[in-house]
Amino acid sequence: MIDSTKRFSSRVENYIKYRPDYPPDILELLKGMCGLSGDSVIADIGSGTGILTELFLRNGNEVFGVEPNREMREAAERLLGKYPNFKSISGRAESTTLKVGSVDFITASQAFHWFDRKKARREFLRIIKPGGWTVLIWNERELVSPFARAYEHLLRTYATDYEEVNHSHPTGS
Repeated sequence: MIDSTKRFSSRVENYIKYRPDYPPDILELLKGMCGLSGDSVIADIGSGTGILTELFLRNGNEVFGVEPNREMREAAERLLGKYPNFKSISGRAESTTLKVGSVDFITASQAFHWFDRKKARREFLRIIKPGGWTVLIWNERELVSPFARAYEHLLRTYATDYEEVNHSHPTGS
């Protein structure tokens, strides 16, 4: 299997064009349940091209987009450069380079399954402020239509590493 930090290097433009957004309702949920405000500082880990990052930037948040893949990070810099609160960081979940106790929220969308969980946990505890939150977000395919079920069957049958990278329900610590 290809190194996860390079997996999307040759597919950045397709990622930008076809990867689904996240619903703005995420902000309302985090405001109500976790105290998210415009002043909250976010570390979006495995931020890719910045799909989730932009949701927080539009909310007025300072966001550190931590991404190990150079091509994905450069795309985020190009797409999100208009936001003064965006900071692009070359780093990994296990080594973000962020300061101790510097963020209120740690987010990961569609990326958590790539992390070394024990090392990432140690790093998250290092960078998060007391009382901060870690939020994991996924878009999942609903297999309710015949097309969706057939597509899932196609992936399971012909995608060479689908089972290894299927991350719908991560388990473990």
